[in-house]
This record gives sequence, C-alpha cells and structure tokens, in this order.
Amino acid sequence: MRRVNIDESLMEDDKEMLEDLIAAAFNDAARRIEETQKEKMASITGGMQLPPGMKMPF
Repeated sequence: MRRVNIDESLMEDDKEMLEDLIAAAFNDAARRIEETQKEKMASITGGMQLPPGMKMPF
C-alpha cells in the first residue's frame, strides 16, 4: 500500500496525518504477516531453508 485517500467531508482536521497513519499500520501488518509466515514455515520444515526467491505457498 502506498497511499490512502479519505473524503474531505469525513474529516475536519489532520487528514494527511491520518492517511499516513493508516498506510503505516497497513504496511506494519503486512510485514508482521510475512514474518509469521516465515516462522511457521521454519517450524514446519525443521529450519530447512528454501532456495532464494522461492516462497510458500507456491
């Protein structure tokens, strides 16, 4: 996610800051999901590494 737009009529103050906070929260969630997937895959594969660029599920 790169940008969030909020209708001006829905907001009176600090629209840009709210958009930035929403985008940051989304990106943090996506990063945490990826980390969790890596941890779960490592526990399933017993720590065996996949070839570079190969992601699960296929």
